[in-house]
Amino acid sequence: MTLETPQVEIDAVDFQISCRRFTVRATITRDRQLPVVDEFVLRLLAILDRMPTTRMRAWFGFSQKEMETVLLDISRRNFVEFDGDDVLLTAAGHDLFKSSGMDGNPQIVEVAPLVGDVWFDLISRNMVPPSRFKPTNFLVKLAELPASREMPEAFARTAFEENFRDYVTLIRRLPDPDSVNLYSISGVEGSNYGHQVLKAGIVLDVDQMIVRPTFPMLGDQGLAYQRLTSAANDAWQLISPPDKAASTNVELERMTGDSRLASLVDSPSDTDEWASAFGRAEVLGSHFKPTLGASYLKRNLDQLLKALHDEDDDDPNLDRVIWLRPSGSSWGRTTKVAEALTQIRQAIRNKGSLDAKSFLIMPRSTGNVDRTSHKEVFDNGLLLPQGHFPANLEVLLVPGKVALVNTHIPAGQHSVAMGGIVTDTIRLSRMLGRLQPGKTDGWSELWVPRKSGVVVSE
Repeated sequence: MTLETPQVEIDAVDFQISCRRFTVRATITRDRQLPVVDEFVLRLLAILDRMPTTRMRAWFGFSQKEMETVLLDISRRNFVEFDGDDVLLTAAGHDLFKSSGMDGNPQIVEVAPLVGDVWFDLISRNMVPPSRFKPTNFLVKLAELPASREMPEAFARTAFEENFRDYVTLIRRLPDPDSVNLYSISGVEGSNYGHQVLKAGIVLDVDQMIVRPTFPMLGDQGLAYQRLTSAANDAWQLISPPDKAASTNVELERMTGDSRLASLVDSPSDTDEWASAFGRAEVLGSHFKPTLGASYLKRNLDQLLKALHDEDDDDPNLDRVIWLRPSGSSWGRTTKVAEALTQIRQAIRNKGSLDAKSFLIMPRSTGNVDRTSHKEVFDNGLLLPQGHFPANLEVLLVPGKVALVNTHIPAGQHSVAMGGIVTDTIRLSRMLGRLQPGKTDGWSELWVPRKSGVVVSE
């Protein structure tokens, strides 16, 4: 199999990491470049030592008032002084060139206090970026190492000092990190233990046909975090893919009208079939647009939202979002599920429906722990009747408007979601008929909205 990109993004996963927080109080210096005119005045004086203001005004082509304004502003910062009609550099003005030399740009060094909370993970004992996401049941949890909580303040102080460059680039993400330097540390205070979220991408390595996590948020610091990323990779390998099902191809074609994945579903180890599946294109007039990867990935969600937006009519009857998840424990281990649901609901509100409910439906082969892991994200949770759908099928449905249908195809120890966007109204109607209770016995309610009552378990 030959592809232009040997690694294809197929999913996302968020890891929950145990951490300890330290409050660091320090002083930093920041190099700041002067305005262009001020810089050239100082460089001119650095070369000539002194210069009559009338000659300088003629050299720049300024009016007398303009030249006075520039020189007075520089003199207020004590970089130049006047001797009669001459202007010359002060000692502070000469100091601007000490680090860069006469041929370089004069730099102003500002001194400023810094107070920041720094989180150290309890696996690699490295600083980790703070996250705005709260720990939730569906995140992949990483176990802290034994005795890792014995992290003294002296360790945090040394680590902060030795890795300050990582702090300004990876943690604080300052726009000009190269201009910031650590001057001194006045105190480090240990604080509480908690959790941070490490976001990762999941890629399919098509050369080796394996699925593994990548960590783009760590940037070029991946080697320093090797112990942490290794623990995350080990945790991901323990996650199970959806169960295989003999009826997958029949259901997939019935829902999408497209049969081009049938050979790959039957022969997932055939590299030529993968290449063919990756090369699927939209067939004009089919009301089906192929997608690759998890339904909540941005590129796929954008296509669903576009299809929903393209329906120009307002529709106040859009009262629900239905999401059939596959079995296994790999689906939806990221906050992107909640983010996708929020965007879909906003798109529905834009069409005039202000209170669309969300339903998470799952096959009965879904494990007990995974059944309620997304209870805080969806309004309702339902179990399908036994054998109602293949366990490796996924449907994200906005009734009457659009659906994203995926089958999860084995790739090594994991699986890859492949399918597409469906806009055919007849097929969407059939999906809705099979994805709502009432016509078939065997449905079970896992939870209902809190305002309607308590959670109901099977």
